[in-house]
Amino acid sequence: MIPYFPSVLFEIGDYPIHAFGILVAAAVVLGDRWVVRQGVRMGLDAQDVRFVNVRIVIGGFIVSHLVAVLAYHPEQILESPWVLLSFWSGLSSFGGFLGAALTFVWLMRREKLPALPFADAIALGLAPAWIVGRIGCFTAHDHPGRKTDFFLAVAYPNGARHDLGLYEAIATVFIAAALYAFARRRRGPGAIIGLFATVYAPVRFALDFLRATDVVRPDPRYFGLTPAQWACIACLAVGLGLLRRALGQPPYAGPEPAGVGRPLAPEPGP
Repeated sequence: MIPYFPSVLFEIGDYPIHAFGILVAAAVVLGDRWVVRQGVRMGLDAQDVRFVNVRIVIGGFIVSHLVAVLAYHPEQILESPWVLLSFWSGLSSFGGFLGAALTFVWLMRREKLPALPFADAIALGLAPAWIVGRIGCFTAHDHPGRKTDFFLAVAYPNGARHDLGLYEAIATVFIAAALYAFARRRRGPGAIIGLFATVYAPVRFALDFLRATDVVRPDPRYFGLTPAQWACIACLAVGLGLLRRALGQPPYAGPEPAGVGRPLAPEPGP
């Protein structure tokens, strides 16, 4: 059995410093570096990748909080509508994916960038960063599961339980390893993000059946499934669609040179 570690590492004056915040910040920084590195390897411009990544992280955090409140705990709005602006008080992983995806699509269209190669680079950065972020969830103990005597159970104060943050961190280690092995061969655009979505969705779908129902505010069920499980169904469909599209497609070869499908730069004047 795994001990229940305190979530507060230390205090600065009256402000507690949580391991969760430090690990999430580390995940964002490391994820950005991994995304840029993989993007350059795929032939993308480093500045373009960093420009996109910073903005989808911001969009992801904003929508992550809104979904956490609206889909999981709408009663909090009646208690205080200001909770919608308290972005530090509750996050939803699939809400983060949704916010990042919406921001991503908007940026790709506005900047006229190749969406699928960027998405593949983001997937290769997200996977290892997700491990670090989910370890943060484990330190915060904010995804308690049902009571159990499983050998990986965490000794919560009210009894040993599954800890879904820990389980997902472990699962993502294997998902990240599979993605990087898959990416060793150059693939058609969209294959890597497609594989990530296809593999992650059933793992998360299964884990949500272990969520605790005997806590103060259990996750709601809609027709027997949590919001995340419904999102998993959509995620799986998107992943399979991207994989099917990528089959037989040549790898991304970088931007076309001037004169081949792109306008030539104007000649300098006399």
